[in-house]
Amino acid sequence: MRRIAVVAALLALVAALAVWLKTDARTPSRPGGRKSKGAATQVTAAVEAGAPAYGVARRADVDRSGVGVVRARIVDRDGSPVSDGRVILHCLASGTDHSAPIEGGVVEVGAEGEFSGPGCRGIVCAELRHPTLVPRDPWVLEPNRPAVTLVAQALERVVGSVSDGEGHAVAGAQVWVRRGDDDDPGALPPFTSRNTVSDGEGFFSFARVEKPPCDPCGEASGRCEPGDARDVPTYASLMLIARAPGFRSTEKEVSVDDEEGWQIVLAPPLAPLHGTVRDAEGRPYPRARVLARAHARGYEVHQARVEDGQFSLGELGEGSYDLRVVQDGVELANSGGHVAGEAVALVGSVPAPGRAVTLAVVRRGTDEPVSGAVVDGGPFAGARTSSDGTVGAGDVLPGTYTVGVRVRGLRSQRGQVTIPGDDAGPWTGRIEVDDSP
Repeated sequence: MRRIAVVAALLALVAALAVWLKTDARTPSRPGGRKSKGAATQVTAAVEAGAPAYGVARRADVDRSGVGVVRARIVDRDGSPVSDGRVILHCLASGTDHSAPIEGGVVEVGAEGEFSGPGCRGIVCAELRHPTLVPRDPWVLEPNRPAVTLVAQALERVVGSVSDGEGHAVAGAQVWVRRGDDDDPGALPPFTSRNTVSDGEGFFSFARVEKPPCDPCGEASGRCEPGDARDVPTYASLMLIARAPGFRSTEKEVSVDDEEGWQIVLAPPLAPLHGTVRDAEGRPYPRARVLARAHARGYEVHQARVEDGQFSLGELGEGSYDLRVVQDGVELANSGGHVAGEAVALVGSVPAPGRAVTLAVVRRGTDEPVSGAVVDGGPFAGARTSSDGTVGAGDVLPGTYTVGVRVRGLRSQRGQVTIPGDDAGPWTGRIEVDDSP
């Protein structure tokens, strides 16, 4: 009997040991070799490569002892790759209660929707920056894992059309949305952009603002504001403005929730506002432009070049316009209260003949010329320096001009050039550029 009792005790001990070993094998280890007291699971919208793109997968526990790399591919709800946009990677570090963007974690999305970037010792969240898409689910990634598939969905869109008075579609019309005159100045537009262009069939659309789903990083950093995006004060009244070549500018008040869609009918142009621009001696200016701004619609601006002292402004709307004449950024004349169809004679305040100007671009502190530099501003419009580092312009009026210089391999730089008004003889100046990349 005593021997039977001993054998039974030994068998019970072996069984208990086996159960303990089996339980220990299922319990994952923490970095450093200590055992976790319980297996934790977290939600992620990342789906293992080759697995169905829909649904939510379980996030496996991995060793986060290194920074690592995260990899993913973005598709839309139909499974087609998202070939543009930008991803910003955030880190919710282990043992902390706040998140921060990862250094070097702003990455562009490739042609097949793929991207990769630095991970961190903690949870990595991917924030999508795209004009028409948002993540379908929170995007949480794991460093040093195979690429996963992330699903994005389209923003809701408000659709409209542009046509002429005979019902024909107008393609290529520029369409803007703006706040109504009596609206709250602190209100925000309800769309991701304020302007768009009608397509070949005259249709256009605006994507509505929507909040992306909240991920752990956003929740920890306070980026997940409660409520719906439409709870934010937006324009109570909307004005649509449409312009297209061959038509006058048209505006229409609309409602965001118009179920029939927005329909804009462009009216034919009025007679041009035309006239002359000359100095007090009747001489034309070589590079003058006339700008016309609608008095009642400050957003509406037209411009026309002055050719041999003549100008013509077409596609104007109803009401009066204020006119300004400028050359190389210098205002020559201004006049207000003019309407379409009127003939106007504008007289400049300075003599039209200027002086020939040569501008040399050199490296700072030396006389070494910089060839092939692009010079913009004042009388220079995209001029490129010759082999001796110079650009030239004629009939330049006296004044101070801000000039930008772009040199391949160096940062863009700006400087000022003052053309004296003492005489009309040729004038030569210089502008120095740094070797800063």
